[in-house]
Amino acid sequence: MVMSEAVRSFLDRAGVEYRIHVADSPTRTAQEAADRLKVPLSVIIKSIVFTDRKDSPVLAIVTGDRRVDRGKLSAALGMSKVRIANPESTLRLTGFEVGTMPPIGHKNRITTVIDRTAMGFTRVYGGAGTAHTLVEIDPKDLARLTSAVVADISE
Repeated sequence: MVMSEAVRSFLDRAGVEYRIHVADSPTRTAQEAADRLKVPLSVIIKSIVFTDRKDSPVLAIVTGDRRVDRGKLSAALGMSKVRIANPESTLRLTGFEVGTMPPIGHKNRITTVIDRTAMGFTRVYGGAGTAHTLVEIDPKDLARLTSAVVADISE
C-alpha cells in the first residue's frame, strides 16, 4: 500500500524532507500508529476536521496524547463555535476518509491550527492518506506549508 498521490505530490512540490512509513496493518488511530512505529503517542499527530456554523472547514492538529478543546479552537480562529465534521463531510471537504487524514495535500486549502505542543518536536508522524501509511515530517514544515495558526488548542 502506498501513500496518497495527493500527499506525495504536495510534499514533493514543497521540497521538504519527509519519510513515509508503511504499516503491515491499518493505523486508523493515534495509538495504532504509535504501536506500529514503536514511538511515543506524543509524537503522533492527529489531523481532525471541524466545521463552523457556515460549514467552513478547519483542520486541527494535536499530538496523539491530547484532545482538541473546541472552545480553544474556536477562540484561536475567532469563530463562535466549531464541531467535528461527520465522516461524509470530512471526505467531501478534504478528499480523505476519517482515519487516514493527512495534515496536508487536501483537495481544497483548509484553515489549519496546530497545537503548540506539537511544535516542540523535531519530527512528528501523521496520516499519509491511506490506512497503512504514515508520514514523518518536521512540524515546522507543516506549519509553514499550511500557513497554520499555532495556538494552545488542546485540553
